[in-house]
Amino acid sequence: MTRSEIRARILESLNDSVSSPVFWSTSEIDDVIGEGQEVLAEELAIIKRSALVPLREGVTYYYTQAVAADIMAPYRLFLIELDRRLDVVTMRQLDERHETWITISGDPWHWFPVSWDIFGIFPHPAEAGGVLRLDYLAWPQAPADDDQELEFSEPEQDALVLYGVYDGLLKQWDIERALETFALFLERVPLGRSRANVELQAAKLERSSHRQPFRTGVNI
Repeated sequence: MTRSEIRARILESLNDSVSSPVFWSTSEIDDVIGEGQEVLAEELAIIKRSALVPLREGVTYYYTQAVAADIMAPYRLFLIELDRRLDVVTMRQLDERHETWITISGDPWHWFPVSWDIFGIFPHPAEAGGVLRLDYLAWPQAPADDDQELEFSEPEQDALVLYGVYDGLLKQWDIERALETFALFLERVPLGRSRANVELQAAKLERSSHRQPFRTGVNI
């Protein structure tokens, strides 16, 4: 569906005029649709894109926003020249194996998250010239106009309509119907599922820190 079609379904469900809304402006409905898109993208982790990252001499840390403005979180990195997928590790694992790992250079074998907007690679390149392909979970792009299709499948678009109706019912102070609508939304989008998956993977990574050897050409 397009944004105009989703907006129309929301307004019809709220018993408002599609062509000339009385209780909501078009921009208000569009803002709610945009907010709902971000909720879906974050909770379902379904929008995935790729970007190229030129490696810089001696550089370990990279800011995601310098790579692409729509990055929510990296999930996979490839060293293109060597057709090598980098293994993900934690900084704790690196610290346990060598106190001065930050000084080691070579072709990268591993990557690690630092914060929500920074990731690192190990070893860092001794010289510039290589290129990483960064696969990442992305925030949805705002539609250029009302007739552009949104980046979601039909079931997710239905959830987006429910989110808009829920928000509209709250503004009408119809709390009972709003809660009923939100329950329907949760059936399609179980909030916290993607966060739970991330936490589970992080826990597995920590548990494996003493079992998984480093795949690297240097001794640490």
